[in-house]
Amino acid sequence: MIDDFLAKNWFDLLQSAFIVGGFALTFLAARSETRSRKLEHLFHLNQSHREIWNKTYSHPELLRIRKTEIDLQAHPITETERRLVKEVIIHVNVIYEAMQNGDLKGGELKKDIHDFFQLPIPNSIWQKVKVYHNKEFVHFIEQLLI
Repeated sequence: MIDDFLAKNWFDLLQSAFIVGGFALTFLAARSETRSRKLEHLFHLNQSHREIWNKTYSHPELLRIRKTEIDLQAHPITETERRLVKEVIIHVNVIYEAMQNGDLKGGELKKDIHDFFQLPIPNSIWQKVKVYHNKEFVHFIEQLLI
């Protein structure tokens, strides 16, 4: 009986096996593509991070951005500081989007973002520019600042 069934339906069984095999290969390829995409995002984010902070080597006065004790009344924020912090905010926005898409895990990044926005210069600039960002991103940063 099984031999009769196989003799009559061998082509359909073979075809079904190839279809299932095709789905399995597609799944494996998609999983591999996802991993590659995540690594590529990490590489680009790392490169962007390096480019932004390398500016502090050529302009050491920008290191003031990382100081915790600053009198902004006596020594107001400079335009180059404002520009660098805005670049970091855009960079953080890209990181946020990557986390939302599942391409990146928050983990220690959230702590790093929190620590940056707690600093006087970045916080002051953030308070002024957050109105130009989408509300989900603003909420994300504001939650980290609590």
